[in-house]
Amino acid sequence: MSASASSDEESDFKEISSTNYQRVQDKVAKISYADGIADGREKVFQDSFDEGFENGFKTGFELAKLSAFYETMKNAGTENVAFNIEQETYEQLKLADATDKTHFKYLDHQGAPLNIISDKQRTYVDNLLESLGQKIPTTTNLFKSSKDSRVNVV
Repeated sequence: MSASASSDEESDFKEISSTNYQRVQDKVAKISYADGIADGREKVFQDSFDEGFENGFKTGFELAKLSAFYETMKNAGTENVAFNIEQETYEQLKLADATDKTHFKYLDHQGAPLNIISDKQRTYVDNLLESLGQKIPTTTNLFKSSKDSRVNVV
């Protein structure tokens, strides 16, 4: 009987071990799945945040530097005719503050994919800067980096 009892214990042990192994395997699979979802969300959120931050920063920075420049020139009492004319032109444009919601295109395209919104924002800023470059060229040329003004020599 002891051989039979030992065999029963062994089969019971194998059955319990198999059941426990399956439980552990199921828990690991669930945890791994949850971790994968969390990692995926985190990556998407981070990438989206990075892109939105870059677009928002560029928009705000480009608009604020013109406003700050003209405010500084006004406070300094500069008598430069070209800048004074461009300052008047800039003031006539009545651009909203850099942080005003009219400059941020995500409000116009809610529900659109982030890459579309980002493209719309970049296009808006590029078009605005190009327009300002035509209307106030002396000032905008001051802010161009050497990278922007390089000429390719062949």
